[in-house]
Amino acid sequence: MPQLSSHAGRRPRFLISIIIAGVLSSGTFAVSGESGSRFERTYTPQGPAHLTISNINGTIRVVAWEKKTISARANAAPSVVIEDQVMGNDIEIGARRNLRLGHADFEVSAPPETALTIKNYVGEIELKGFNGHVSVTSIDSNVHLVNIDSPAVDVRVTTGDIYFDGELHDGGAYSFQSMKGDLDITLPSGTPFNLNARALSENINLGSFVNSLTGSSRGPKGIAGTHLKGGPRLTLTSYAGRILLHKK
Repeated sequence: MPQLSSHAGRRPRFLISIIIAGVLSSGTFAVSGESGSRFERTYTPQGPAHLTISNINGTIRVVAWEKKTISARANAAPSVVIEDQVMGNDIEIGARRNLRLGHADFEVSAPPETALTIKNYVGEIELKGFNGHVSVTSIDSNVHLVNIDSPAVDVRVTTGDIYFDGELHDGGAYSFQSMKGDLDITLPSGTPFNLNARALSENINLGSFVNSLTGSSRGPKGIAGTHLKGGPRLTLTSYAGRILLHKK
């Protein structure tokens, strides 16, 4: 896996409850965890599930496995309460918001077809092996998406690097945005797409894709063009960082 540049030295660590409330889910969870240091649940959806994980301070790691169940575990500080809510195939798991920002680390295994919505304030995020829809929102996180074969991906972080290695689907939309961080995107050489890349730092490196980009145009701090007659929409935006595109 390529090494992403670190921005830890310049990341904001503001404890502003308004920002937290804007990023994390505003819904009400049914309490199913006590204020201890361990949360563990197994869910058995009857079809493809939509899994939402909301955290405040800590890592979120979700990997695909061959089982039809979803296994969720969290190690948390004693002050943190982990709550969950199940409505049919919609499963929500989250750390209860409070101003102490207690630490919680999530480890989750789920079927590959699970749709994922991940919300975090600060902490590493890793998703691996999924083909359902993927949405990630965070204030301060490095995000790693590996072996992703999703029809749609939307990743937005304020501070942090985004790494994506996966496939694009015809008619799909793939948007990656970091206000302060690098975008490192790896795609198969035979994958068509319509590209719209914008970096205010003017640091855009399309690698060998640059030679096969047709109808390309360069504007102020941006590049647009079509690869292999186009198809999926690939939108890359970095306000203070690099955009790197690789073939595999």
